[in-house]
Amino acid sequence: MTNEDIQAIANQLKQLEPGFLPYPIFEQVARLVALPIVEFIPLRMGSAGVEVLLLARPDTDPFWPGMLHTPGTVVRATDVHKGKQDDWRVFDRIYQDELKGTEASQPHYIGSMFHDSKRGAEQAQLYWIEVLGEPTVGKFYSVSELPEDLIDSQTAFIKQAAMDFRRVKKL
Repeated sequence: MTNEDIQAIANQLKQLEPGFLPYPIFEQVARLVALPIVEFIPLRMGSAGVEVLLLARPDTDPFWPGMLHTPGTVVRATDVHKGKQDDWRVFDRIYQDELKGTEASQPHYIGSMFHDSKRGAEQAQLYWIEVLGEPTVGKFYSVSELPEDLIDSQTAFIKQAAMDFRRVKKL
């Protein structure tokens, strides 16, 4: 690739607004850089122990068709701080777009995890939330018996969240 080619690509990218990227561009950015992501691990205490709420990805998903996952999203340049601690637009997007109004607690930060996924490297910020009523989406699974069709990277997220949930709840 010549310097002129690189400059032409850079000039094209300057025309994009910060925020949501067109999918073909997003796919290439994900391949080239470590994406910042936020993951919520929705938990509750069930009759058989700690349970996690998992959602199904669409069958048309290019990386994980139909697989189960925890709610999360890639952080966008427009997900700027709204003025107080732990009040981010990225959180609002997860509550609204992924959890569809499921009643849950405020997020509890548990740490970050750098990992590789099918889409590329990701720097995940992990939070657990406690589901306070019946969910409007997804299905609960026992943390001790996670399903086979769970996205691989999610297992570590869930185990870390469940451990912190037990500690905080004194279970």
